[in-house]
Amino acid sequence: MDEEPVFAFSKQFHTNLKSNSTISTETTTFTIAHVQDPVVQFAAARGLTMMRPLWGSYFPDVEGLLEFHYHDFQNASTLAATYSAQLGKDAYKSGAEDYVDIVALSARQVLGATSFSGTPDNPILFLKEISSNGNFQTVDVIFPAFPFFLYTNPRWLAYLLEPLIEHMLSGQYPRKSTMHDLGAHFPNATGHPDGNDEYMPVEECGNILIMGLALANTLRGNSTKYGQGENTGIFSLMAGPENGINYLDDNWSAWGAKDAQKWVDRSYSLWTQWTQYLVDFSLRPGNQLSTDDFAGWLSLQTGLALKGIIGINAMSELADLTGRDVDAKFYKNISTTYIEKWEEYAISRDKTHAKVSYNWYGSWTTLYNLYADSLLCFHLSNDSNTIIKQGSLQHIFSLGSHKPKTGFVPKHIYQMQSDWYWNVRQKYGVPLDSRHLYTKTDWEFFAAAIAAPEVRAEILELVAKWVNETETDRPLTDLHDTEHNGGFPGPNFFARPVVGGHFAFLALDKACGSPDLRPPPNLDVQAILVNEMADVEGMKTPDAVHLRAL
Repeated sequence: MDEEPVFAFSKQFHTNLKSNSTISTETTTFTIAHVQDPVVQFAAARGLTMMRPLWGSYFPDVEGLLEFHYHDFQNASTLAATYSAQLGKDAYKSGAEDYVDIVALSARQVLGATSFSGTPDNPILFLKEISSNGNFQTVDVIFPAFPFFLYTNPRWLAYLLEPLIEHMLSGQYPRKSTMHDLGAHFPNATGHPDGNDEYMPVEECGNILIMGLALANTLRGNSTKYGQGENTGIFSLMAGPENGINYLDDNWSAWGAKDAQKWVDRSYSLWTQWTQYLVDFSLRPGNQLSTDDFAGWLSLQTGLALKGIIGINAMSELADLTGRDVDAKFYKNISTTYIEKWEEYAISRDKTHAKVSYNWYGSWTTLYNLYADSLLCFHLSNDSNTIIKQGSLQHIFSLGSHKPKTGFVPKHIYQMQSDWYWNVRQKYGVPLDSRHLYTKTDWEFFAAAIAAPEVRAEILELVAKWVNETETDRPLTDLHDTEHNGGFPGPNFFARPVVGGHFAFLALDKACGSPDLRPPPNLDVQAILVNEMADVEGMKTPDAVHLRAL
């Protein structure tokens, strides 16, 4: 390791020999700085720009930054402790003691992959994929991480999406779908003008539409204040002093529905372009990759199709937010039609689980994309399907019986998948699908967040068991085996920001206007009376004891 810089520091601590005490009350502070200026080179409408770090807006030089950083230890420590204490309380309430430890570690790992840039009026946040490859601002890495940002500071999610939106608004990406990443090799955010980024178009369109509506919902759910001024950015950073501490971010609740509308309006052409791609290709996706690209190419992917359909439904609400009633009804009609057809294609013949792909009988999958249905509060709506006008793009699909249903994705899908996870769990968690025994912990938490209480608790316990027992000597991974020694299956992922998905419980607790609202499985009080091996509406529940906690 001769090429690495090595620094040695020492500090002698003195003990009180007179009192025979071996405890020292002395302290010492070491600070380590990694200064990156410029942060990246970024191609957008502004041209190819060497982006300065955000701290450059507050400090004239590196020395000024380092001096402030060193003397700010007590304030920084206090603020970190305050965040950790609140996170601990919320995590314990949402998932118990094991969950507290998991999200505490995950939070540091997410932020470790980010770099703030831009200006206080128009800040942006760059995110590196870490360990899997050199990609950064990867849409399907931001997506699993985004529950952390929704919980911690939703405006930071806007800062993550902004570089992607700005680049694509400039016309430098040639495809109709959204791009996979902003740069193949960090720190070059130069895009893919040839369109040859990693091919997962349904995945990325669904991801960005879901995240867009999630961000808008956090705005609409906080305040109606709209007074940031015409000369500031849509989500400007209003950092200032508070209680004697400098450079504190302003309160997210100072933003409201009009800010959300303004944000969507500015790039509405992109949102509709991405949605049209999903209208054309999401119901029966062709041979392409999902975010789990290590699992390989596959056509007619069940979970991928669901994500795209939820994305179309998200667009109906984004259109409604901006007052475009015709668009809202159009996308709502298509998405409700598609979700009915999806259920017909996706579910096994015995009606016990979702398949990996429509035509792969005997397979099963973790339906983690169902999480978005609850996070976006679609599961709370009473929705009767509406007939699509004759001559429209999707008139070939029949709406069948047109029975009113509760929510967008039918409630029994939640219950069915929850029961299935209980049945297929392994030593260290629930495998990603029937093809392998490995799992992705971010997707496990997405799935567990919308499962029945005992299933949720069991998955959490199994993940905690893996953290505590296995011998992996790397930073926290999101990909591991669920059997044997729980090690890396190859590829070996570690230190990735996708562990922000571990915040899925906490983000869901803050959604839909009330922390007390839970997704459909937890509302199935009929299951209380079920005996083991009972037949519930024609679906077997081999171990119904896990539902008794209801």
